[in-house]
Amino acid sequence: MTCHRPNNIAPMSLFEYTDARPWARSIKDLVVAREMPPWPADPKNSLEFRNERYLEQADIDTIAAWVDAGAPKGNDADMPVKPDFPAGWTYEGGEPDYVFDLPVEYTVAAEGEEDYIDFYSAMPWDEDRFAEVLELRPSDYRVVHHSGAYTVDLPWGTQVIDGVLHDLEGNSLLRAPLPRRPAPEDNAENDEGENTGRVAQRVFNEVNLPGSSKLLSYVPGRGVERHRPGTGKRLAVDKWIRWTMHYNPIGVEATERSKLGIWFNTEPVTHEVLTRQAGNAFPTDPFGNDIYIVQGEEVKPTTDPETGRVRRGRIPNIPPYEDDWKITGITPITEPITLYGLSPHMHLRGKSLRWVVTYPDGREETILDVPKFDFNWQIHYELAEPLRLPAGSKISGIGVYDNSLGNRWNPGPHLQVYWGQQSWDEMYQAFTEYTIESQDLTKQPSTNDD
Repeated sequence: MTCHRPNNIAPMSLFEYTDARPWARSIKDLVVAREMPPWPADPKNSLEFRNERYLEQADIDTIAAWVDAGAPKGNDADMPVKPDFPAGWTYEGGEPDYVFDLPVEYTVAAEGEEDYIDFYSAMPWDEDRFAEVLELRPSDYRVVHHSGAYTVDLPWGTQVIDGVLHDLEGNSLLRAPLPRRPAPEDNAENDEGENTGRVAQRVFNEVNLPGSSKLLSYVPGRGVERHRPGTGKRLAVDKWIRWTMHYNPIGVEATERSKLGIWFNTEPVTHEVLTRQAGNAFPTDPFGNDIYIVQGEEVKPTTDPETGRVRRGRIPNIPPYEDDWKITGITPITEPITLYGLSPHMHLRGKSLRWVVTYPDGREETILDVPKFDFNWQIHYELAEPLRLPAGSKISGIGVYDNSLGNRWNPGPHLQVYWGQQSWDEMYQAFTEYTIESQDLTKQPSTNDD
């Protein structure tokens, strides 16, 4: 029970019978309409997932019949054992082994627009550690729209003071542009785009940047990631934790200080879990050539006339009133990998997102189909059985957007939609979690020069 329990994000607790009974008719209505529990994926056109929470029709019929009968209380002797949630954590595996606190207590204004802001925490250990389970938990669910935790190198020309990025002269960069490398070393990582035509690097490529690794995200209903025994997310000693926070004013001033809980691996780690965004070759080329197809046409790379650097071409904005605007990110698999999980992320015009694997022999398999994407329910889908993909395969993430009057969530169908971080902008992020088959972290590195 991740949401409907005391002191969590849901508007009411359903933990006890006395909590649930007054909501019986509402429960029936939402369950029959398949709005609850939220599971946007189509189970008939997707692989099985170990965190599935959709109901079979027989279960729905049972709930409806219970409500129609007056929602009677059952036999107390048949009551299942209630889960123990330690100190408010959703994960049921006991207290975390280590907890990072957001390095500042942030004050969210009562009104206005909150930009994305980043805070930084140093690694507190002297050797790399691996996390088997991670949980990102807000202190005030009302004001956290969503958040993310990454391990990163600090941007060029910066330092961290009290959890906030500063330039080397001590000036805060919390809401200021990052320093630029002097020419000719200026590089694409610092090109944020500013919605002036070139797509912001961070929207399409954040987790693929050299030195950056995504740990996990928090959105309502999701904030825990569990990895298989022997695998985990690396917490490298020479990296920083970057907290990317998107706050939402609620009409009154509020303070917030999220926590990142870490449960370390209990078995030797053989494989590091990596997260990458569709559209880039991986695993061996995380910053390779992007492959995007927009409305049936491939986005061609461009060459900077001053530096000679080859960059991704400009991905078009979504035109006004388009109800079926499609973008496909293609990920070539250059050596065997094992796939564990998938996370779609779009905004208010997001209509659907589907992952399709094409095997070397040309056979295609849909691994996840989200036909009715819901911005309010963004789920991390954990495969019930890891999926091995041979070299020569490719993964296609097919996203469709609805910028028409028919989209009830659309804040402005008459406007072209830019790629950006605010909810009224758009994102296309088809996150994929995998390990590299040839990796074995328990083996000592070879000293052989051959």
